[in-house]
Amino acid sequence: MIMTILNGVKLRGNETFNELIKIGKKKKRLKKDNSKKGDIFINCRSCAEYIKGDWRCSFDGRYCKNCL
Repeated sequence: MIMTILNGVKLRGNETFNELIKIGKKKKRLKKDNSKKGDIFINCRSCAEYIKGDWRCSFDGRYCKNCL
């Protein structure tokens, strides 16, 4: 059995169209941050993993080396 997930909610398969619209609207957008290239984040901006000291991207301190 294949489960479908919409915005973190597992779908049963027998939802009505209106229920699907409500599930789709549940997740709100986060505010856009006003960070710049020189800023340093504790967690990677893309994957949200903790960035160890030497694993930070030298080009942009907001990302880890894997994401940029």
